[in-house]
Amino acid sequence: MRNLQDGMYLEQGYGILVLATGARAVMPDLPGIDLPGVFPMKEFQDGIDLKSFLENQKPGKAVIIGGGYIGVEVAESFRGTGMDVTVVEALPRIMAIMDDDMSLLVGAELKKNGVEVITGRKVIGLDGDTQVRAVKLDDGTSVEADCVLVSIGVAPNNEMAVTAGLELGPRGAIQVDRYQRTSDPHIFAAGDCCTVYHRLLCRDVFIPLGLTANRQGRMCGENIVLEMRGEKLKPFPGVIGTAVTRVFGLEIAKTGIGQVEVDRHGLRHISDVKIKARTLPGYFPGSSDLWVKLFFEDDSRVIVGGQIIGGPGSALRINTVVAAATKGMRLDELYTLDTAYAPPISPVWDPLLIAARSAMKR
Repeated sequence: MRNLQDGMYLEQGYGILVLATGARAVMPDLPGIDLPGVFPMKEFQDGIDLKSFLENQKPGKAVIIGGGYIGVEVAESFRGTGMDVTVVEALPRIMAIMDDDMSLLVGAELKKNGVEVITGRKVIGLDGDTQVRAVKLDDGTSVEADCVLVSIGVAPNNEMAVTAGLELGPRGAIQVDRYQRTSDPHIFAAGDCCTVYHRLLCRDVFIPLGLTANRQGRMCGENIVLEMRGEKLKPFPGVIGTAVTRVFGLEIAKTGIGQVEVDRHGLRHISDVKIKARTLPGYFPGSSDLWVKLFFEDDSRVIVGGQIIGGPGSALRINTVVAAATKGMRLDELYTLDTAYAPPISPVWDPLLIAARSAMKR
């Protein structure tokens, strides 16, 4: 270990060791990636550095490399400063965690608010002199930029685990069991550096999210105490991949299995239904469009996931889908829920009930 205050190295024995090394922003090995004006976005300090750059340099054109959650959120912030903003995504669409038809709604919202979206193009380098001036794409074109945000994902900080010879899981994350133990029974791990059990896919995955990290850390601490007492450890219950964000006036939420998971894991006998409704009664001020997509098993009719996109008041409905998918509720059980109604809050028929009813007809 190294003491960060005095730089001195020391050795410290342990009975139980916890690795909570987190994850880091992936920075591609591209020409010009180290130019001034190019920023990652993962740590708190990254935000401070970017904010200082915006205030001092006052850039006019920004390019965001990556169209995931952070990329689209920062696009909104950049537009709020008056900058011209371009999002470049190597995949055929932005927000690739969502289904194709749902991610198109996000792209339309960005474009409506003046953000240029370029998909299916890879960044091959950055040009500049004393600072970044342009982003070069693989079709031979360039996009002018005096500020570049790189947001193409994160990677687990697994170097200590590799040195210790620990087993790694998906995407290089430290493999842990349901009790947060690594392949070395004396070493535990928790948070963005390690795998987590997906209770619907029934396999370990790498989904670095804040609530997951907090819960794993708490479970890790509890199990270490139980182990020291010689008592039975508690298994981490797992996750189903719930995430939410907002882009301009659009709220976006996802949980469980969607078409991405169906294709990636070769899942069969899963169907979906998509409906368009309103966040509030149509006559009520502030009512806006809302889209709900539910995924369910063909035979059992059990709900396994959902996606919601819409105006203010849309996203938190995903928590009902979370409960349904986690507890194995059928479509008819969701449909018969006694949901709340008041014109300022929700329509008489909640959009989730409408979606469930539509799916039941299939």
